[in-house]
Amino acid sequence: MLDPARSLSANAIRRALVVLIAATLGLVADRSIGQAPLPAGTPVSVPAWRHAATVGVIEIHGEIDGITKTTLQRRLARALKDGCDAVVLELDTPGGEVGATLDICSIIKSEAPANTVAWVRPKAYSAGTIIALSAREIVVSPASSFGDAAPITGLPGLGLIGLPATERAKIEAPIIGEVLDSARRRGYDERLVQAFVRLGTELWLIERDDGVRAVVDATEYERAVGAEPDRDAPISLPTASEPSGGIPQALVRGLAGDQEVLESPTRDAVATREPIPASERGRWRSLGQLVANDALLVVRSDQARALGLAAGEVDGDDGLAAWFGATRVIRYPESWSESLARTLTQWPIQLLLIALVVIFGVIEFFTPGFGVAGGIAAAALLVLVGAPLIAGLSQWWTLLAVGVGIAAVLAEVATLFSGGIVGLVGAGSILAGLLGLFVSDGLSTPEGQDQLARGFAVVLGGIVLGAFGAWLAARLLPRWGVARMSILEATVAGGEGLRASIEPSALPAPGRTGVATSVLRPSGRVTIDGEPFDAVSSQGFIEAGMAVRVIAHQGESIVVERAT
Repeated sequence: MLDPARSLSANAIRRALVVLIAATLGLVADRSIGQAPLPAGTPVSVPAWRHAATVGVIEIHGEIDGITKTTLQRRLARALKDGCDAVVLELDTPGGEVGATLDICSIIKSEAPANTVAWVRPKAYSAGTIIALSAREIVVSPASSFGDAAPITGLPGLGLIGLPATERAKIEAPIIGEVLDSARRRGYDERLVQAFVRLGTELWLIERDDGVRAVVDATEYERAVGAEPDRDAPISLPTASEPSGGIPQALVRGLAGDQEVLESPTRDAVATREPIPASERGRWRSLGQLVANDALLVVRSDQARALGLAAGEVDGDDGLAAWFGATRVIRYPESWSESLARTLTQWPIQLLLIALVVIFGVIEFFTPGFGVAGGIAAAALLVLVGAPLIAGLSQWWTLLAVGVGIAAVLAEVATLFSGGIVGLVGAGSILAGLLGLFVSDGLSTPEGQDQLARGFAVVLGGIVLGAFGAWLAARLLPRWGVARMSILEATVAGGEGLRASIEPSALPAPGRTGVATSVLRPSGRVTIDGEPFDAVSSQGFIEAGMAVRVIAHQGESIVVERAT
């Protein structure tokens, strides 16, 4: 069902002339970056409700996630502050998270200006389709497509996971509710938008003898056409023709004033029309099946226009300016920090960061001195925890939980007073904090549960990978080789380092005393009778400068305790 031609009011014409004169005389200030002025001499013929002097384009590219939501809010506020009286969401996305998608739709409907348009350029699948439907209208670029919005779930490394019928219905429910709300607000056919999300919705496009078209299911098809639905006939949609209104075809095609594209029925009549009565049986003919029982609806740009889902076709920023009758187009891309945060919060990067924390943490723990390994582990942990926090995907309690957990583990290692209980509590706190990095929705929701499962898989995978890396490092890196080079060694007064290899017979005998020349945590370095040795503490941390006593040998190292 398509909109009829709309006539411009005298006020709209006067407004357009004023804008054109101001642009010609240079009265419109150019204070923004990334703007595209309206080409000189291009006539403007747009409805008053669409007209805008300044259009802000917010790019939504790549997967939809929590960062998309936060950056959309920031850029939307900037566009409104800059005086944009129309906002365009440029969509090029394969889909994304359900929770973030629903939040974005809520932002569009409650915080964005009424003149908000979705621009599919060149694809908006899954979450992108749901977002596009929430805008006031949709425009498409040449050879674009959108649709296929059924919810899916999966785990890192395992791919997609099948959902039981109950779980699928539970996830589908809020999505169906969202697209139906959009259909009722924007005048789309409710059955048509549901076909984007749900399997089992067979739909046909039929046409009455007076040119009125309708989207029907199998029951209404038989009542209107007077025959069984033809499930083998290919879809035959009308093609777009030259637009009217004076705007060049290279810029905009399929304006609301184009009588031949979507002449009837009107878009509003699609969603609210009465069922086709039995008295019209035989007056309708089939134009073909839109969506089969086992498929989801996907539409190309020409199909979207013919079905009333897209208001027109726009090619480039100049075409966008002509669509609105605007004097400038301002682009609002993501900032570099938002792009960096998006990269750092991808699960493969997070898995790698967890592995780095484990590998270099183990190396630091079991080597003497304070080394670069400890710095790398600390930096990886800071990035792992900080990136989601800065991006607004996690809360401060996750950072607090990780910090408290690390402090508890270090306290256990330093004192050994609890027999491991404090260390276990600390490890649990660290695990809870890391899992919290992945959960942005409530755990009572399917989205939150899916995020928790994904976070557990990433954390477990990172720990396993890190343990293997630490074992490999212990096997392949000799103590005098690359591992030694990564340590900021503490030296004794003469600056002499350890010998590359020490025979067990050359080690100081148990009972000998000396001084710790570096912190033992529990590994470090001690000096016995002026000779430096690798040592391992049997009592947790031992500070540098404390007196120590040899109690045993361990390979090329000695085991020491505090000497009182």
